[in-house]
Amino acid sequence: MLKFMTNFSTVFAFLFISAIAAISLAVVLGISIGIGWILTLIFPFTLFQGSVLGMFAAIIVVTIWYNLLASVPVFTPNEYGSEEEGYEGEEGEYEEEYDEIPTTRFYKEKTDQTWEAWFRYQIANGIYMDFQDSPRPVARMGQKQIQELAIRLADMAVTMCKRKPPHTKTFKITMSSLKQEMTRIGQRPYDDDILKLAVEAINDELGYDDVQDVIRTKRWEELSDMFE
Repeated sequence: MLKFMTNFSTVFAFLFISAIAAISLAVVLGISIGIGWILTLIFPFTLFQGSVLGMFAAIIVVTIWYNLLASVPVFTPNEYGSEEEGYEGEEGEYEEEYDEIPTTRFYKEKTDQTWEAWFRYQIANGIYMDFQDSPRPVARMGQKQIQELAIRLADMAVTMCKRKPPHTKTFKITMSSLKQEMTRIGQRPYDDDILKLAVEAINDELGYDDVQDVIRTKRWEELSDMFE
């Protein structure tokens, strides 16, 4: 009985596909003959010649439309990440979820929650986030190593920012200045692809008013309420 059902299904599938093919061929021939008939009214073609031209024209048009439709990108949920990789914001816009260096890496006691500690926390996590977005330069490092690298780079940025005068209007740093800071402390500069990501992340964080306010007011040692 099972063998009979299997054979029946195979035959049914063959007949179904054959019917679809026959119908499709009939539609194409019908359209071609219709176009051929119209061409015989306009040009001195026979019905056969017009139908052949019509068939070629139909094939070309279908091919063009197929290529156009195939070139349109299809967005799937996987392109935005799964639910485990992110979430939707308040306005329904997808936001990616990143690992974060915990605040406890920047202070031990509550009395250590200074503006400088918060500043380091912001810069380090900004760098760490960019490393997660573009992991190739740090692909050979483990997660802890990448976090430590982000913190070291943030410490250099903090040192550079602390030297800026209160009336400064230039907050951004450059790869050149970061390399000079590393040379000044006796450290060999990191690879350019690492420094490029770090500089971009640092400058992104330096664009925020709260961060700039810390640089201007020089309240590095004062307690901050940003950890609460």
